[in-house]
Formats: sequence, structure tokens, C-alpha cells
Amino acid sequence: MTSKQSREAASATSGTNMETELVSSVQSSLQVAEKPRRSADMPSETTSFDVSNSSKPPSSPPLPAQPPSSGPPAFPPLTKSSTVLTSRSAREAAQILATFSTSTGNPRNWSRGRKWRTTMTVAVTGFISTCGSSIGVPGIHAAMAEFGVENEKIGVLITAGYVLGLGAGPFLFAPISELYGRQVAYHVSQVCFVVFCIGTAVSQNMATLIVLRFFCGVFGSSGPALGVATCADVWAPHERGRPVSLYAIGPMAGPVLGSMLGYWILFGGWRWLFWTITILAALNTALLMIGASETNAAVIEKKLTYRVRHPISNPTNLAQRLSPSRWIHDLGWMAAMVSGDDAKQVFGRAFSRPPRLLFTNPVCAIFSAYYAYIYAIIYVFLVSVPLCFGSPPFSKDGLFSYSWPQGTLSLSYVGMAIGFAIAATTAANAQDRIYKYLSKKNDGRGEPEYRLVMTQTGMCIMPIGLFIFGWTANAEVHWIAPQIGMCLVAIGLMLAFNSIQNFIVDAFFPYSAAGIASATALRSVFACIIPIFAPDLFHNLGWGWGGTLLALVSLVAVPAPLVMFKYGKRLRERYKFKD
Repeated sequence: MTSKQSREAASATSGTNMETELVSSVQSSLQVAEKPRRSADMPSETTSFDVSNSSKPPSSPPLPAQPPSSGPPAFPPLTKSSTVLTSRSAREAAQILATFSTSTGNPRNWSRGRKWRTTMTVAVTGFISTCGSSIGVPGIHAAMAEFGVENEKIGVLITAGYVLGLGAGPFLFAPISELYGRQVAYHVSQVCFVVFCIGTAVSQNMATLIVLRFFCGVFGSSGPALGVATCADVWAPHERGRPVSLYAIGPMAGPVLGSMLGYWILFGGWRWLFWTITILAALNTALLMIGASETNAAVIEKKLTYRVRHPISNPTNLAQRLSPSRWIHDLGWMAAMVSGDDAKQVFGRAFSRPPRLLFTNPVCAIFSAYYAYIYAIIYVFLVSVPLCFGSPPFSKDGLFSYSWPQGTLSLSYVGMAIGFAIAATTAANAQDRIYKYLSKKNDGRGEPEYRLVMTQTGMCIMPIGLFIFGWTANAEVHWIAPQIGMCLVAIGLMLAFNSIQNFIVDAFFPYSAAGIASATALRSVFACIIPIFAPDLFHNLGWGWGGTLLALVSLVAVPAPLVMFKYGKRLRERYKFKD
């Protein structure tokens, strides 16, 4: 292995190593360039002076003066070996900014292996978060029995409260990720997620369980809300289709696999459903904190500049990297980014961006609404499939059921799992090819609307699956028939879900995190409310007409991708988002 490959492998395990490598390389190059004139042009190593009074090379862009007293002190205390002159720091910072676009510190220039590791890490985070929303579904009746609750709608709030939290969290963590970086948002949210998951596992009454599940959703939302933005950070538009398609398997398959696992885990008691998600979340949080790197390029640039101006000796081992003094030092750049008179304005813009996108931009609103509806369909199936395939207490009197026992009931979601796998494979192979083909016909210029070809395909397939599921279950035919319908529904859901995510990221970049956050918030509200009424829908209308009603609502939106494909660019230009 060459020395370059060794450095790349080491940097993949730590964001700090990546930054250190770039800072060190700039410092080394400047040291060589300045050696012949050090004694003539520069004061002693223990002296610092204002940048505005120093001479700068003609090629270096001017930077604002930094008073000696500004910013937190470096840790450990400055010594001759660790002190860097303010003027020289300014030139180093300027060189970092000038060369960042082509340096290995830029996430877009990472190796493909490192990009895929990052993509898979956030996919797992998204999977665990959404898996947590449905893993409690099999245990609802057991929890109700232990706490003496008879109203089934209260029991459904165990899931609905979590999903509502998934919608509230992005309004907090999307702005944090744009101000301070994706990793800060991931770390804070996932640690709190683990704490609240522990609380759900030891709850002593239904009210406590529902409230804690809501906060689990809030702090677990960073995975589904920021994952696509993280993919956009590291992948260029023409190569983003496949990574986003594979990432989407996590948030989409999480609810289905959570229920499948839940029926088996339930044999150990309903509390073990929540202990399981706690253990998975804790392991994933450790992985994020140790192995993941920052991907927000704007934040990386600001952090590198701060580290040059406020130096600290480079860590040589894990103990030094995790030392309290280094953590305190690194907190300084966070304060420096939004300090001063404009701090209130910066925070105001960042935290108002997702709701402004959702309520003032019709392009974002239209696709967020359909994005929300198709995601709600997943949760309709999560609460309805046990009614169709299970035996008491999962089935309902007066509604046909295949009466599968508890363990076998976990297999009732296999049709959807197969559909998700087929759609993810199709999207991964076709999304980028379609984008490149249409871009080539447009003189090499790509447009976000090129993502909508897959959206149109998915919107046409999903209603067909809903019709098949409803009327085959209504006719009480072999169980494979409604499973085929569920498979088609899942294919349509995944294709539409996937391509809408890509469209929002492309259309609202560099505010892709805010765009996805607004869509995620709306989808979670839909996924919270609609499933509450799903059992009554099928109980009152039957499987056939209940499925037909859902299909007809889906058909209303079928023309939307065609209209947006033709007129989307004009609409985006007319309603261009202004921060």
C-alpha cells in the first residue's frame, strides 16, 4: 500500500484526520516557500500581529483582520512549536479556500469507497430510525393489556406519536446541519435518541410511553431527514441516482422490516421490542461518532480556516483526539461561525428555511404533498396487513382474515419487501442512465425534472397494486394474490419516493437539507394521521372498496410529473427560492 493510500484509509476513520492532512499540507508548502525570507520578512515565532498590517502575497485573496484577543484560546497552551503567526495563518486560510475544490478534503473528491461507506452509514441510520417507528406495532395489544387500556386508537398513538416526532425533528436538525455540519446534527440527535429509547423500554404507563415515543421520533429523525443531503454532499448530480436509490432502501424498508422482526421479538415480551431498537441505535451511534466524517463542504471550509487561525497540535493517537482539551478547542469554531451582530439573522434564516420552502414554494409543496401521501400508504399497510392476514387479537370481527398465527404473521410483509428490493435495483440501474441520456440531448445540461421519469412510472404502478390487493382480499382468494398486489404497491412507492427525493435535492441545492426536511415533516404528519383511520376504512368499506378509494386518490396525482417535466423549469425560475 502506498503512502497516499495509507493516508486515505486513515482519513476514512476520522473527520479530524482529513482536516489535519489538508491544514498540514498547506502549512508545509508555505513553510518551504517562506524559508529563504523568514528572517527578513517575519518577526520572531513568539510575536503575533494584525493581518491588516502584514504584507500578503499578490496571489492570496484578502481576509478580514483578526484581533489577537478574538476567539477562544488554543488548547494546549501555545508554545514555540505550536504557535502560528496570524499573518501566516491568514495566507494558509486563503490557500485552503483557493484549493479546497480540488483537494482530497472536499467530500466530492473522496474515493468511491469512502463515498459508499458514508452512504451506507447514513442508510443504516435512516433504517434504524424508521424501523423504530413500526417495531412497536406488534406489541400494541400487549402494552394495552398491561396498562389496562381498551381504546385501540390510544394504542395506535404508540406508532403515530413516533411518526409525528419524525416530522417535527427535521425542523430542528436540518438548520443545525447547515450551520454546524451534518455530524453535529447526527451526534446530538442519535445520543438523545438512545436515551429516549431506553425510557420507552422501562415505561410504567401508556401516557409516558406515548410521550417518550414522540421524543424518540424527534431525535431519531436525523437519519431520514439528513441522509439524502449527505448523499448530495459527496456525490455529483450525474452519479447521485444510484447512491440515493440504495440509501432509500433504509428509510423505506425500515417500517416493513421493523414489523416483520417485531412479531418474532414479541415472544420475549413487548418491552423487548424497544430494547432491541435501543441496542441497534446505540451501536449505530458509536459507529457514527468514531467512523463518520463531516460532509457539508461549506462547514468544512469554515472549520479548516478556524483551525489554521487558532492552531492546536495535531493528535497522534485516539486518546489525544478524544481529549477534553481538543473538544473544547473544536467548540470554538462553532461559536465563531454565528457570532456577532448578525447571529440572530443567521439563526432566523436557517431555522425558518424549511417552513418557508414548504409554504411559499409551490414546486416544493406539490411534491412534498405526494411524497407524504405515498409514505402514508406504507403505514396504512403496516396497521392493515395484520387485519388481513392475522388471527385474534390482530384481526377484526366482520372483516375477512387469512388467520395466520403470530410467528407466521411476520411473513405477511414479504410481498412489500420483495417490491422494495425490485424497485431499488431498478432505480439504482436506471436513474443515472436516464439523467445522463436526457442531459446529453440537452447539450450536456442536466435538469432536476429529468428525475421525474421514474416518478411517473411509480405513480402508474401503485394504483394497480392497490386495486389488486383490495379486490383479491375481498374475494377471499389464495393469499398469494393480495401479496402480489402489495408487491406492486411497494414497487410504485419506492420508484416515486426515490425519484422525488432526487428531484428535491437537485432543485433546491445547496438547501437540499431544508428541502428534504420540509418534505419529511409533511410526510410524517400524513403517516401519523392516515393510519389511525385505516382500520375503520377497511372495516366500513371492506377490502375491495377501501383499496379502491386509496387507488383513486393516487390516480389524481398521476399527471403531476408530466406537467412538471414540461413546465417545471419555468415554475422553478418563477418561484426561485430566495434565502
